[in-house]
Order: sequence, then C-alpha cells, then structure tokens
Amino acid sequence: MCCLLAPFGFLPLRWSQAIGSYLGLILISYNKKRAHIARCNIRLCFPEKTHKEREELLKLTAKETGKWFMESSYVWFRNPQYLAQKVSVTNPELLAHCYEQGRGVVIILPHLGNWELLNFYIPQHYPFGAMYKPVTSPLFEKVIFNGRSRVGSSLFATEPSGIRKALKALKKNHIVAILPDHLPSQKAAVYAPFFNYPALTGKLTHALVKSNQSELLLASVLRKPKGQGFEITFYEVEGIHTNNAITSATALNKAIEKSILLAPEQYQWVYRRFAHPPEGVRDIYKTNKLDA
Repeated sequence: MCCLLAPFGFLPLRWSQAIGSYLGLILISYNKKRAHIARCNIRLCFPEKTHKEREELLKLTAKETGKWFMESSYVWFRNPQYLAQKVSVTNPELLAHCYEQGRGVVIILPHLGNWELLNFYIPQHYPFGAMYKPVTSPLFEKVIFNGRSRVGSSLFATEPSGIRKALKALKKNHIVAILPDHLPSQKAAVYAPFFNYPALTGKLTHALVKSNQSELLLASVLRKPKGQGFEITFYEVEGIHTNNAITSATALNKAIEKSILLAPEQYQWVYRRFAHPPEGVRDIYKTNKLDA
C-alpha cells in the first residue's frame, strides 16, 4: 500500500485531496463499523443537530478523512520543504514565549485536520519531539517512523521507555507534542467529561506537564479549502497545572472540544472515544439509539 500511495505525493495537493474526498465517501459507505462509530459520536456530541444535519456532518467527515489519508503520501515521501511552504502559522509568539521560560513545552495536538503538519514547522525553529503510538505492522511502523523523523523530530513511543525519553527532553527545554485523545488503557486514565459525557482520558499529558512544570499549549492544524494548505494555530490552555488528575483531564478535554468546534468535520470521529464507560453508564456503541 505504501508503494501505491507514494506517487500521489507528487500530484498538486488540490488534486490529491479531491481524490481523497471521493475515496472517503466510498470507504465510509462500505465500512459499516466505522460509520456506526462516527454516527454514535456525532449524535452524542451534537444532540442539538437534526438527523439530516448529523448525516451531512458524517459525509463531510468522511471526505476530510479521505483527504488526510491521501495527504500521508506528502508527509511520508514528499520533500519536507514542499510541506513547509504549505503551512501558515497563527500565534507563533505564544510558542516563542513558552519556550523562553526554559522548562520545556508540551503541546496538545488533537486528531483534527492534519496534525502531522506540526512536524514540518516546529523542528525548523525549536528542538522537537512527539509521543506516538506504535503500529503493529513492522512495515508500516518503519514507514511512519522514517516519515516523521526525517525532518529532525525525535519520536517517543507511548510506553515506559519512550515516556522517560520525553521527560528528559522536557528537562532540556525541548518541545514535546502529544495526541491526547487516543483511547488510553483504563489504568493510565481517569474519567472526565468530553462533550458532557464521561470519557476515559489519559493521564500522560498531566504527568508530562507536572514533571518539570512545563508550559502547555494546544495546537490545531486545520486544512484550508481547495488545496491551499494548512493553518497551524497555537492556543493557551488553563487548568492543567493542578495536582488533581480529574481536574486536569477535564480542562484538557474542554480545550480539545473548543478546537474541534472550529471545524468539526475535520475531527476523526471514527475513533471509539467513549469506549469502556464507567459502571452504570451506557456504552453508546452497543445501541443505535441514545437518550434524548
């Protein structure tokens, strides 16, 4: 699949994204499991929307997910300078100010737009690393690792040895990005509201920030229309610097919610974000109906 995907990285971005839009619609129509997960998430998070509006959001999400898939060929194989030219940045002074404090910077990076593009901006200006979840396929693991690290980024697996490396990087005043909306293991998480529904939320972000009293920012990487590129925006986040893990997780989820609402169609709704609910709370993926 990697060999098949690579040539698309040499097409104009607009063409590749157009192909991705159609591909996303085809895949969501055949992958009933992912379509069901996305419908459940959208219905839960946007109860005010009508059925027609939610179905339209599902279609838009499928298109954007298809674009993200096709963009992988640029991320993994295309000249990094091409991608760097496709990125514009809002509020870079926030990142500069946090870095100047000398305690390291943790960046919250939701699965929104194309988060991979942060990797083609920050290493040009600051020492940078990112937490990542290894994939099971050795071939894909190599392709993804090489594609992400070829611009000078360090990669830290979300396992004990990788976490230790990330903590050392923060002590050296490096910038470390983390995608905090993965579904974590229950022992590494607490329940915190996400769109007013309890969701397992990882404690790793809180641990990273607390270890060196590091600065914290949220970054969104939104896709511009018609192949014009991507916009990285940095935001301040409050409420994370606390000794209470649940309070911290609640603030984390609230920040992620705000970024999602900027462009809800660009969020990865196909994740089982609300899996393994607490005792007494319904598993939304086991039914087609939610309480009103």
